[in-house]
Amino acid sequence: MYWLKVKRLCPAVIKRNNLVKKIRKLNSYQFNDMKSIEQRLDENYIPGCIKHKDEYQFYLMPIAWWILNYAEYSPSILQDISRQNFRNGAFNITDDKIDPFFISISEDQISIPEVKSMIENFTEEYSAITFFIDFDKKIFISAFDYIETETYLPDETWNGRYGNPTDYIPKSIVDQIS
Repeated sequence: MYWLKVKRLCPAVIKRNNLVKKIRKLNSYQFNDMKSIEQRLDENYIPGCIKHKDEYQFYLMPIAWWILNYAEYSPSILQDISRQNFRNGAFNITDDKIDPFFISISEDQISIPEVKSMIENFTEEYSAITFFIDFDKKIFISAFDYIETETYLPDETWNGRYGNPTDYIPKSIVDQIS
């Protein structure tokens, strides 16, 4: 239901889906993991990087999963019994909800070779790293244009801003994906 709302708000999503389909036809070769990457991009998943306990990991997730305080973004979720399993009940990713959150996003984790392959095989508009979340320093960086995700933070100890997420990822990691 949420994605229908986003599609109405941003026609670029429809354009993105059409472009992904065209790219798929143009590419005659496939990487083993590329099909799942293609499927996720086709379903409007967005790439980003999360730092936790000094480790950097990439994820390809729906926009709703990148919004740290979903309870503030969409308060109706708290009344919707059918959505109580959303992110293992971690509607607001406070310190006590980090573990359930990471369990819920584990299947969305992608490797550095997968990120590199995605960047090489899809246009920057759809494969660019769009989010950076640093749970150690409580920093949220977003380059997402359609929702001010950087304003839906767990609490006042967090700092969120619009910017280039790769500016916050170590150069040694950025070099591996570019």
